[in-house]
Amino acid sequence: MNDNRYDNVEELMGAFQQFSRMNWQKTTMSGLKPSEIRVLITIRLSNKRDPANILTVSDLSRLLKVTSPTVTQMVNGLLAQGFVIRTSDAQDRRISGIMLTAKGEVLADKAIDKIHETFKGMIDYLGKEQSDTLIGLLNGVHAYFEQLGSQQDSQ
Repeated sequence: MNDNRYDNVEELMGAFQQFSRMNWQKTTMSGLKPSEIRVLITIRLSNKRDPANILTVSDLSRLLKVTSPTVTQMVNGLLAQGFVIRTSDAQDRRISGIMLTAKGEVLADKAIDKIHETFKGMIDYLGKEQSDTLIGLLNGVHAYFEQLGSQQDSQ
């Protein structure tokens, strides 16, 4: 019996490679890198969920899934440009939080709006049913790669 379930493996690989060559995530705003925009967005969304919660570099590192030195470098750049400020913890002066300035909030809100508009356009293009299917498929792909990553970590 001919097992043809892997006949489209090359086509699937090609589809994923197309995304790596696209620049849909590479847009900059106000001269910031996409990674710096992600930091601003992460802080903004966290503050919208819980205004009392102030994120630390460690929190941002965990949320963005990058190393703390990488986050520190991005935060220092955002600090120098006036998009964020550092705050000190009243109980523990060693802990510093990262907060958006008014300028940072405006840019983060613009970036969030731009992302929403991009994905609304995709929903309009694909239609609701295909968009729902795509969401399910992408969540499945993500779960597969997470499982694959944990298996590789345990080896």
